[in-house]
Amino acid sequence: MKEVLRTNGLQIGYKGHPLFPTIDVSLSEGDHVALVGANGSGKTTLFKTLTGNLRPVSGCIELCGKPLDSYSPIERAKLFSLVLTEKPDDLFLSVFDIVASGRYPHSGLMAKLHEEDYAMIESKLQVVGILPLIHRDFVSLSDGEKQKVMIAKALVQDTPIIYMDEPTAFLDYPSKVELMHLIAQLANEEQKTILYSSHDLELLMKYADTMWVVAKGKPLLAGKPQEVDVEGYLGVKS
Repeated sequence: MKEVLRTNGLQIGYKGHPLFPTIDVSLSEGDHVALVGANGSGKTTLFKTLTGNLRPVSGCIELCGKPLDSYSPIERAKLFSLVLTEKPDDLFLSVFDIVASGRYPHSGLMAKLHEEDYAMIESKLQVVGILPLIHRDFVSLSDGEKQKVMIAKALVQDTPIIYMDEPTAFLDYPSKVELMHLIAQLANEEQKTILYSSHDLELLMKYADTMWVVAKGKPLLAGKPQEVDVEGYLGVKS
């Protein structure tokens, strides 16, 4: 599989103070990785560093064989997309409006949509299972439907890497299961490289291919869900 991300001697933190020892990891096309850690353990800091919103304390991040800081903002927008916990709250935005905004990096200075853009928008809404909602107001949707809209937006951005921050937060259990299945499907069938954070250990054991576990002051622990003692590493009593 083609490698899409690699860190070399990476240390992350604030004001020159690293949170963990050096991080040396890689992600390949189709990898499906869950990032696990207690609140305040550094998951958000890692995401911010991997997306270029926070400078590393030291070390290097490579995307598709080149240093992250060598890419322009528009080039980065063609390499990775983000699905965040915050959602648009504009009363006048439709599902189509939000998903279509994912085509911005590919639409040129005039931000004009073409026939192939409309086709991709409909195709990705079909992939996530909400094409019939295309003309609905976003604010009228359930939390699970809203999350699928944001994933469809990331898909039409057409990036090899998708980062997701707590994608199952605020969802009921059936919606969590459905979304975890969708994430696995996107990695396996769409060959997207997906790194997402989650606290739903029971579901991660079933759906994640790999887990990265972070705890302050400890090395990042990586492995198959069945092989990683998450609770023991984090010092959580079962």
